[in-house]
Amino acid sequence: MKNEIAVGILFTVALVILGYFTIMVKEEIFESREYYIMSARFPNVEGLESGDDVKVNGVKAGVVKNISLEGEHVCAYFKMYSTFPMFENYRIKIANESALGGKFISIYPGVRLSEGKIHHEVIEKTNLKGFSGDDPIALISDLIADNRESINATLRNIQQITGKINSGQGTLGKLVNQAQVYDNANDMVRDLRNTLEDVREQAPVTSFIRAALTAF
Repeated sequence: MKNEIAVGILFTVALVILGYFTIMVKEEIFESREYYIMSARFPNVEGLESGDDVKVNGVKAGVVKNISLEGEHVCAYFKMYSTFPMFENYRIKIANESALGGKFISIYPGVRLSEGKIHHEVIEKTNLKGFSGDDPIALISDLIADNRESINATLRNIQQITGKINSGQGTLGKLVNQAQVYDNANDMVRDLRNTLEDVREQAPVTSFIRAALTAF
């Protein structure tokens, strides 16, 4: 009993220490690093929150500092811990961490030369243009809303078909509901099995006759 209590206390202390280093110390170390501020304007942040990651070409380079409503747009400010060149063909969007939720800022910094066109470097990384990514859940909801009548009609058709099958109407309904059809199918399978057995039994005799005729 004492050993179990000691193990429980030790486990609890380990969890507390792990939580402290994961939350508090990590934030302190991260905050102590040098950073600069980037900002971008969005029409809608769609659940983006302070502390969410900012990734450049898929690599974490900063975090969202704060978000504020400024006029007709929502402005997000980023603490950036990595420097990188940006060009006029950059893209900044709000992306989904997974289908289960979570957001992050995805930055494609662009390239200087693209399709034969030279893009100038962006020096001032504030008040940049961003856009909201497509939320898969919202897209599914919009698709259902736009096609509600078609979906309802399809469901009614399926209900009518299953009703006819259950009542024995049509070929499929007869196959499912009539015992005679089932018995006939069993008889057919039985006859086919017997035929295959007869062919298998006659195979040695046929082979012997063929071999004899070949010899002569």
